[in-house]
Amino acid sequence: MWRSFRNSKLYVTILGIFVLTVVFAQVSKAGYFEPGTKEDPIVTQTYVEKRNEQLRYYIDQKIEELQGKVNQTQANQFYQVIEVQKGQKVICKASTELIVRSGQAKAIASTAGGLSNLISGKDLRSGEVVPMNQLILVPRDDGRGIDITADKTFILIKGGYEIK
Repeated sequence: MWRSFRNSKLYVTILGIFVLTVVFAQVSKAGYFEPGTKEDPIVTQTYVEKRNEQLRYYIDQKIEELQGKVNQTQANQFYQVIEVQKGQKVICKASTELIVRSGQAKAIASTAGGLSNLISGKDLRSGEVVPMNQLILVPRDDGRGIDITADKTFILIKGGYEIK
């Protein structure tokens, strides 16, 4: 019986009507939604170009931001020569290294300790003379530094500092 029904014109007609109904429903559904909405996401060349421009701007901003950080890091990796006058103080940030090349300076320590002389292995307390041509390390950012006692003093310094 199934074979005879499958070969009949009624079967072909019912199958054709079903296919046409499905196609019509899909076509009407596609025309019902507004193009460019969540249900019918259509993109235009203008939209793609706008998004690409926004993405390019975002990437350029991030590159500039990273370049600034790299430049700042590189600047802190090399010794700078600074000239300071009598009565000025060089207050250093944590991990700052300095070498007094000429002139004279005295250590400014904090309650937590002094300046580390990495050559002699000595801790310099407040008021002690900082020896010339010796590598001095400031371990913390708590107001430690050096007080200049000679007219012109040249210092090699690597790291953050402030002259007061």
